[in-house]
Amino acid sequence: MSDTANDNRGFRAIRGVILDYGDVISHPADPAVITEMASVFHLPLERFHQLYGSLRLDYDRGTLTADEYWNRIAEAAGIELSGQQTLDLRRMDVSMWSHLNQPVLRWTRALRAAGLKTAILSNMHDDMVQHLRQDGAWTGNFDCLTLSSAIRVAKPDPEIFKHCLKCLRLEPHQALFVDDREQNVRAAEELGIRGIVAPTTEQLRKQLVAIGFSPLPE
Repeated sequence: MSDTANDNRGFRAIRGVILDYGDVISHPADPAVITEMASVFHLPLERFHQLYGSLRLDYDRGTLTADEYWNRIAEAAGIELSGQQTLDLRRMDVSMWSHLNQPVLRWTRALRAAGLKTAILSNMHDDMVQHLRQDGAWTGNFDCLTLSSAIRVAKPDPEIFKHCLKCLRLEPHQALFVDDREQNVRAAEELGIRGIVAPTTEQLRKQLVAIGFSPLPE
């Protein structure tokens, strides 16, 4: 039997699908909002992206509070934020990640209808976690929510994947993990979880078709 056939047979053992949030369940961040945020710091986009990303893991893990995160960016930019500016930045940051990918959400409903378990596993700061808890009725379509700041561990740490598997009551080989970042998928695969790197819904569908997995996203 070929390696491809063996691999596809392994995918047929899947009993649960674990999805990243940003750029998978949600659409990519709105560039206009990012530009607006950068202007608060009087920074060019490239430099703002660098600072935004360099501190993000600590923020998503809960090591930094919202005020600490935004004030550290301000310090690096050589400015001081007002309390209102910090609140505005926090609001914009949540807003730009709140545009949901409806075809993916419909796919998760189809997965559950087919008898598969579903979970969200995401690096997510507390502001976003609270937004989902208050305004995310759609999260009821998932069996488990594994959100980094709520458990103080973030991808690619293997513990976050173990936490999600325990919640789903699945063995690693029974789970499929979808993320837009290869580093995170490789971390899952090291534990024995099947992984797909899919920064777009079209790419996700193509890869699922290639391995003979169903149901498929629209």
